[in-house]
Amino acid sequence: MGAAPDPKLAAMISGAGGNPLLIVELVQGLREEGSVEISHERARLLDERIPRRVRDLAQHWLDSLSDKARQLVQVAAAVGGSFMVVEVASMLRETTASMLPALNETIASGLLICPGEQTVFQHELVRRSIADALPAAVRQALRQDVSALRRQHCLQVPMPPEFLVTGGRPAGTPVPGSTDAPAPLPAPAPLPASSKEPGIVHRLLPALLMARSTRTEPLPLGLADELRASLTAVLQAHYADAELTGTADAPLAERADRITRNTVSLFADGVQRATTRARAILATHQGRDDEADAVTATVVMSNLEWAVGNLAEGLRWGQRAVRCLGPATPPMWSPYVRLALATKLSDIGRFEEAEGLISTARTEAEALGQPHTATPSIARAMLLLQSSRLQEAQDSARAGLEVAAKTGGGWVVPVGQAVLILVALRRGDLASAADYAWRCRAAVGADSTVFPSIHFDWGECLVATAQLGARRTAELLTTTYAHLLTSPQLFVEEAAAAAWFVRLALAADDMPLASTVVTAAERFAAANPGRPTLAVAALHARGLLERDSEALRQAAREHVSPCAGALAEEDLGILLSAQEEKNGALGAAALRSALQRFVQIGSQGDIERIRAFMEEHGTPVTSAPRQGRPATAGWEALTETERSIAHLVSDGLTNRQVARRVSLSPHTVNYHLRAIFRKLGIGSRVEVARHITHSA
Repeated sequence: MGAAPDPKLAAMISGAGGNPLLIVELVQGLREEGSVEISHERARLLDERIPRRVRDLAQHWLDSLSDKARQLVQVAAAVGGSFMVVEVASMLRETTASMLPALNETIASGLLICPGEQTVFQHELVRRSIADALPAAVRQALRQDVSALRRQHCLQVPMPPEFLVTGGRPAGTPVPGSTDAPAPLPAPAPLPASSKEPGIVHRLLPALLMARSTRTEPLPLGLADELRASLTAVLQAHYADAELTGTADAPLAERADRITRNTVSLFADGVQRATTRARAILATHQGRDDEADAVTATVVMSNLEWAVGNLAEGLRWGQRAVRCLGPATPPMWSPYVRLALATKLSDIGRFEEAEGLISTARTEAEALGQPHTATPSIARAMLLLQSSRLQEAQDSARAGLEVAAKTGGGWVVPVGQAVLILVALRRGDLASAADYAWRCRAAVGADSTVFPSIHFDWGECLVATAQLGARRTAELLTTTYAHLLTSPQLFVEEAAAAAWFVRLALAADDMPLASTVVTAAERFAAANPGRPTLAVAALHARGLLERDSEALRQAAREHVSPCAGALAEEDLGILLSAQEEKNGALGAAALRSALQRFVQIGSQGDIERIRAFMEEHGTPVTSAPRQGRPATAGWEALTETERSIAHLVSDGLTNRQVARRVSLSPHTVNYHLRAIFRKLGIGSRVEVARHITHSA
C-alpha cells in the first residue's frame, strides 16, 4: 500500500498472527470495502469490521472440518482467545477423551495450537470471524456457560493487588489501611512429594526468571490462579522433603502460601510496580535469602536493572541471586537463576564465565527432567550467536526448540526463533529469516507466558531493512521501531546495533537520526564505565558519523564480538576506498581483511555484500577464498521453508493442504515447489518423494 499503518490498523493486522495469506486478504478486503484511507503515506482504519474476504476464508477453513471438530471450533471461538479442552468438552456434554480426535483435527488444520495447558487460536482474526458468524444470543449464552463453569471449578478467583505482597502476615490478614479482605485461595490439589512438573510452573516461573523486562499487563486470572495452586503444592512438597518446616516461623501450609503469593506478585505490569514488589519481598526476609520468593525477587531486581541499562547493579543482583541458592530454594529455581546471570555475562563478552554457568545449569536441568532442558540450549544459542559461532548457534537453538515443542515450553520458543532469524540473516538467507520472523511473532501472540524481548523487534527490523531498503526502514525507525534507537537492552546485547543504525541513517541521508543514535550510545557507555564493550560500540558509531578512520580502526581491533569487529573493518575499508587517491590501497586491504574475518565466521550474507562492493569499485579480491558460498543445487540449496514443503509434498499432500500447514497461499507454495524442482534437478512431485526417501 506504500503507507505506514495507524495504530488501529496495525493492531488489526497483528490479529493475523503473521500469516501472509491472512494479511493479504485482510488488507485487500479493507481497501475493497472502503474501510481504510491513505493520506500522507499513512493508512488509517475507518471501520474495524472484519472484511468479507477474511470471513469467507475463515468459513472455508471451518467447512473443511468434520462436524464435531467444527462444533468444537465454534464453541471455542465464542469462549475467547484461549480455553481449556475440559471446558469445551463439558459444554458439549463430552469427555475430554472423546474430544481428542476433533481436537487433533483442528490442530492439524492449523486453526488451533496447544502451546501448553491452554489451547489457543493460531489467528485472532479467524477466531473473531468464526465467533461473529454465530448469532449474538448464542455467543452470549456460550459465554455465560463457560463463566459458570469456571466459577464452579474455582478457575477465576480475583486477588486484589494490595494483597500480592503479604510479608509474614497469615493469609487473610488485611494490609494496614485497607478496608477490604482478600478473596481466599482455592486449596491446591495434593501432589506427591516426587512431583516435579505441576502444570504451569515449569513454563511460567522460568519465563519470569529469564525475562529481561516485565510483562505489559497482569497475568490472566485463570493463569494466575493455576500458577498459585501449582506453586503452593511445589513448595509444600519441597519443604516437607527437605525437613525445613522447623526453620520457619509459620506452619508449612501458611509459609508456602505466603511465598506463593509473593512470587506470583512479581509478574507485574510495569517496571515500577515490579520493582516495588521485589523490594517489599526482600525487606521481609531476614537471614533466609534462600527462600524461593527472595531468590526470585533478587533475580527480578537484576533483570529490571539490566533492562534500563544499569549494568553494574544488574550484575550485582544477579551474582547475589546465585549466591543465595541454598537448602530452602526448590531445585527447579537453580538452573534458571544461573542462566539469568549467564545471559548477562554473555552480553558483555564474558563468554567463558557464561559457558561455565550454562554448563552447571544444564546439569541441574537434566536432573529435573526434559521440559527444563530447552532453556539451557536456547541460552547457549544466544551466547554462541554473540560470539559469532553461527552453525553452533543454529544447532543449539534448534535443539532447544525441538524440546520445547515436545514439552510445552512455549515461552522460550520466540527466543529460539529470534536466534534463527539472526543466523539466517548473517548467512544471507532472507527467505528463511522472514519465515522465522513471522513464526516468532505468531509464537509471541499464541502463548501468554511469553515476556517481551528486544530480540523479536530487532530481528523483524533487520528483515524489514533487507526487504524494503534503507530509506523506507529509516522511516519505520521513527514509528514502528522507534523504541529500538535508544534501547539500552539492544545496545548491550547487540554489539553492532548502534553502528548499524548509523549506517542505515547515513544511507537514507538522515543525519538527525544518525546523531540521535550516536548520542544515545555514548550516554549509555558513559553511564556504565568499566564496560569496554559499550565504549567500543559507541566509538564505532561515532567513527561512522564523523568519517573518522582512526576510530573505526580502533573499533575493528577492540570489538569483543567477531562479527562487530569485522563490520567495523568493513566500514573502515569503505571509508578509505572513498578517498581513492590517498588511501585506496589501504581501503582495499581493510576490505580484504574484513572479508577474511567473515569467511572464518561463515557469514555468507556479509561475504557477498563485501564482494559486490569490491567488484563494483574494481578492487581485486585476492586474499579471501570463496569458502562457505551457499550451494546453488541439491538439498543443501533449499531454504528451511522449501525443505518443509518438500517433506509435506513427499507425504502426498496437495498444494492447498501444504498451504494450510505452512500458513502460505497455494500460489506461494506452487512458487516454492518450482524452486525445489529447479534446485533438485527434477520435474515432478513423485521425484521429490523419491529424492527424500533416497537421502534418508
